[in-house]
Amino acid sequence: MEFNATFLVSIVSFLLFVGIMNKIFYAPLTNVMTERKDLLDTNYSDAKRFDDDAQAILKDRDERLGEAETKSRKIISDRIEDENSKGKALTDEASKKSAEDIKSRKAALEQEKEAAAPVLNSQVVGLAESIASKVMGMDVKIPETVSLNGVK
Repeated sequence: MEFNATFLVSIVSFLLFVGIMNKIFYAPLTNVMTERKDLLDTNYSDAKRFDDDAQAILKDRDERLGEAETKSRKIISDRIEDENSKGKALTDEASKKSAEDIKSRKAALEQEKEAAAPVLNSQVVGLAESIASKVMGMDVKIPETVSLNGVK
């Protein structure tokens, strides 16, 4: 191989071509690629930050929902408890009133029974005298002091 001036001119022109290509084509292309990489890195970090923020918001929301659910369950159970106690009080009051009504009606019936006993006793005595008179054929007198079922 011969090293002559053509070879040197070829080397110099190649180096000059590489320098010009580097300035005109490769450097802007490298800059665009670097800017693109920086943009992608920035977008990725922003997306990561937004995702972290969204996760924090979701966690906060879940905690608030849990607290609200706990509060609502407590309110509901308190209301149920209150209503049950009111219902029990009403039931107890109604039972007491019913027992008093029953007691007073039993007493009234007992008084009516005691009031009706002498009348019934006299009617029974009258019927007994009538039956005895018809059966024996003569007037029979039964004293009023005879008691009917232990009632005078």
